[in-house]
Amino acid sequence: MRNAGKAAALGFLAALAADPALAQEKCANTLGVSRSIEIDAAGGPWFGAPQGDPDFLAPGEVVLTFDDGPSPLSTRSILSALAAECTKATFFVLGEMVAAHPDVLREIDAQGHTIGTHTWSHRNVKRLSEANMKAEIESAFAAVETGVGHPVAPFFRYPYLSYSEASKDYLKSRNIAQFAIDIDSFDWRSRNPQSVIRRVEASLMRHGRGIILLHDIHASTAAAVPGILALLKAKGFKVVHLTPNASVTTVAAAAPPTTDPPRPAAPVRRRVVHASKSWVATWKWPF
Repeated sequence: MRNAGKAAALGFLAALAADPALAQEKCANTLGVSRSIEIDAAGGPWFGAPQGDPDFLAPGEVVLTFDDGPSPLSTRSILSALAAECTKATFFVLGEMVAAHPDVLREIDAQGHTIGTHTWSHRNVKRLSEANMKAEIESAFAAVETGVGHPVAPFFRYPYLSYSEASKDYLKSRNIAQFAIDIDSFDWRSRNPQSVIRRVEASLMRHGRGIILLHDIHASTAAAVPGILALLKAKGFKVVHLTPNASVTTVAAAAPPTTDPPRPAAPVRRRVVHASKSWVATWKWPF
């Protein structure tokens, strides 16, 4: 039954893509996508606070992003919610999750969402040797390209939002865009869907726009997403879909690191000041 439902959903999306009139009819009164922004990743630019351009998004615009997946049940539920509102997101996936669930990755791709990466195994790259930092980054991109069968976006988000000068310089040299966040759902901390929705609403009311961080590995997040989308629509927010103007070039024979210690169990805290709005947030694992 699950496979039949998945096939039906993919068939429906294919029909919409092939028939613009049908797509317009089916997507009437949905949240939709207000505009797409084609990202030039040359030189490894930043997006999101505090280093990204605070005026990258217009007031009232948001970007939906999901970290740490793909995970079969929760990611598929999120994909269904996004499809119901005819809207798009960016998924920053982990290489080890892609290797475990390539079919889910292909569903993300088939439904027109943007796929970036989040390292192979969610290690804190700031604490890794340079060689293993590169291996964490490159092996994830290689796994995603293998999984979907074509090159993907040169978009990367740091686990824990933690980076080093070496990692920044490396991604600049590789022409890979570096993503942070503006709106933290705290879905990793609160596994209550209503609390997640309230947190997103409160932050959006304060900042008025931004890149929203969610995690598609939590069932509670999957349960919250329909409410978040309804909130965005009710409050007049517009979803922006980020796409690349060129795909990432993967490194041949990229393999996951094996020698550095695993990621720390304790939270890693970072204090960040939003340059345009003078707000301070404390972020901690997991991102």
